[in-house]
Amino acid sequence: MNTSLIENARLYDLGALGGSKSNIEQAANSVKEALKGDDTAAIKAASEKLNEVWQAVSTELYKNAGDKSKESSATADTSTTNTGASGSGKDEGPIIDAEVVDEKKK
Repeated sequence: MNTSLIENARLYDLGALGGSKSNIEQAANSVKEALKGDDTAAIKAASEKLNEVWQAVSTELYKNAGDKSKESSATADTSTTNTGASGSGKDEGPIIDAEVVDEKKK
């Protein structure tokens, strides 16, 4: 259950999020220590804390990914608007989705 959170934390470069990596590592270590004992309340509390920390970091990761995606699509939109499909630099109007019908086959 929480093992997947710990493994997922290792897949991401959390260094860019400042202290988030250490927060996840601390919470993960708390879960590991709690699992060594028999206190179910301590295990549950440590697991919930890890889930909270991981959720906060995940939210930040998705936000950063969304920001980067918006930046790259804005750049792509600008480059296609400026060059046009043919590269001539002039506006050729909207792109229309159409189907070619062979009238001879009817």
